[in-house]
Amino acid sequence: MFDYDVETRAGFEVISSISKEGYSIYDVNYESLFNRRMPALLFIPNKGGPFPAVIYMHPSQGNRKTFYHEAKLLATKGYISLLIEAPFFGRNSQTDDLDKKKFTKKIEALADIQEYIHTVMDIRMGVTLLSKLTIVDEARIAFVGHGFGAACGGVISGIDSLIKTFVLISGYGEASEWQLTSEHPIAAIIRSFLPPERFEYFISSLRKLDAIHYVKNAAPASILFQFAKNDEFIERGHAATFYSAASSPKKIIWYDTDHLFTNCKAALLDRQEWLSDHICAQNNTFSKESTKN
Repeated sequence: MFDYDVETRAGFEVISSISKEGYSIYDVNYESLFNRRMPALLFIPNKGGPFPAVIYMHPSQGNRKTFYHEAKLLATKGYISLLIEAPFFGRNSQTDDLDKKKFTKKIEALADIQEYIHTVMDIRMGVTLLSKLTIVDEARIAFVGHGFGAACGGVISGIDSLIKTFVLISGYGEASEWQLTSEHPIAAIIRSFLPPERFEYFISSLRKLDAIHYVKNAAPASILFQFAKNDEFIERGHAATFYSAASSPKKIIWYDTDHLFTNCKAALLDRQEWLSDHICAQNNTFSKESTKN
């Protein structure tokens, strides 16, 4: 379901660039596996290398600029970052200001199981293309995802050996259950909009993509789970199930914040420490027991 031939794909197309002190930011596209362009931001330190690299995927409420500030901080520390934008979320995820025709098209896309599969595969393509850059140390690649991005990351953890460590923030371990019960606006709209048979098919198909089926195969990659104590959309039991399903080495940390981790500096510092411990050193090794919680 997630196989592809990377040799037939081109690299990154640079649209524009900005030079900062110590690093540069590139607005790029890369070719999707499904004849669409994947927009992304690429942060590259100006001197040195090969560098460790981090791939970011935003929550459903965000876009490729969600982790912009974090990527700037990492660039000053010698990391490359690739901030990918999901075509059917990202900048076009809002439905409030759409006319009826566009609204219907948008909801159909959000309920199209192939879009979920394609997004996972497109993220993998971004990872592969990034690993092929000579300035990237392919032995030191990490993934950070939030919400929808964490759900994708959970799937990728079980099928992609290029990524050595994952940080999953407010992740949906069972996206199918989330679609059935969540009060998140997108989940509520899909439930009310789709006919019963169409919705049943969507849920049954989505169950096959639940991240809990994949994180059990993440090892030897490590996983840091970050969850919010005041999450509006993910219950503590669902979070615990996601963590329990994952292979070791792993760690879970709870924060006194909301689903979007609003103004949660502690989580940012913990991610930086995790990345430093797990991919920063050239020949980094760590004890599985030390990362268990």
